[in-house]
Amino acid sequence: MGLTATFSAAVIASAFGQAYQMFYEQRDGYVAGVTNPAKFINLDTNNNDVANGSFVTRGRIQSDSPTSATTLVIRTRLENFTGGDAFGRLAIGFGNVSRNSNSSYELPSDRAGNLAPSNTGSFAYFGTWVGSGHQFRMKVSGRGQSVISGGQARYDAEIRNAAMVSLAGGPSPSQPDLTPYLWGIDKIDPLAFPSIVLNWSSGAVTGSRGLINFVQFGNIASPHSDRLIVRTTLNITRNGNAHYSDVDQASVDWNAGDGTVNKSIGGVGDSYTLNIASDPNGTQYAISMRVQVLHEGYRDNFGSLAGTATLYDQTFNQNFTVLVPEPASMIALGTGLVGLWAARRRKR
Repeated sequence: MGLTATFSAAVIASAFGQAYQMFYEQRDGYVAGVTNPAKFINLDTNNNDVANGSFVTRGRIQSDSPTSATTLVIRTRLENFTGGDAFGRLAIGFGNVSRNSNSSYELPSDRAGNLAPSNTGSFAYFGTWVGSGHQFRMKVSGRGQSVISGGQARYDAEIRNAAMVSLAGGPSPSQPDLTPYLWGIDKIDPLAFPSIVLNWSSGAVTGSRGLINFVQFGNIASPHSDRLIVRTTLNITRNGNAHYSDVDQASVDWNAGDGTVNKSIGGVGDSYTLNIASDPNGTQYAISMRVQVLHEGYRDNFGSLAGTATLYDQTFNQNFTVLVPEPASMIALGTGLVGLWAARRRKR
């Protein structure tokens, strides 16, 4: 005999952390007076018979089989996911750490609610996200080991936030060095330096993506993919007008299931020679260098972009004026220095 039921529930995301709803869908093989009813257990609170459709982070469905060879079948549905990482991504594991008796499992083959062929193993791992509309169905069957020995049909389902990428080291930006070309505070003589070589770099960067810690299933790599990007942008304006622009970037990826924690990227940047030989006196230049480190989070194995987080964003600005020193100015400067020296001598 069987029991089929349909349930609905309103989800208020703000009321729950990372969680899912579990529903009983079908129970077969139950014998009145012999078989214990199925239990829905909230493993977070060790509550052994919570209401059908409750929100939990770790749930278990189980029922003891009779002492006969009767086969029990329990089928459930998981949906309405809440919480997630900063991009709403989640990881969900199904299985049984210690398989009991003669239990067998039908694990979800996809996230539309279908079931895989029977006996596909005792653990399955998937990615999902808040608002995905995914439904997972799971079926477990079990029977007594003999006419005098009972058994148990059970499985657990646990959900955790997916892993975000954090900045573990760097960057150490180096901006164009104007010091060798300057006279005064912020002037460059085009006769002495008709061209200026500009070099810049972000410096190396290291990103970290930790494993997801499951209470029942241990540490597992994220089922979603991530990308760490380092980018430098250099802009030069001449008298307030755009003169030159350059963007350079590099990236490193974590595929779904990649258990590597730390990954690094070498510094990115470039070189440019600025020609000021024909610029008239008073020409003003502004140099802006921006260094960014970004984390792009994807659903599944780069299935779709879930969001972008900024791990580092810093802009460095420099200005200079093209100006040929006048001879009179140089003489006056020299005279002033001599006078300053003489005054110091008299004070002694």
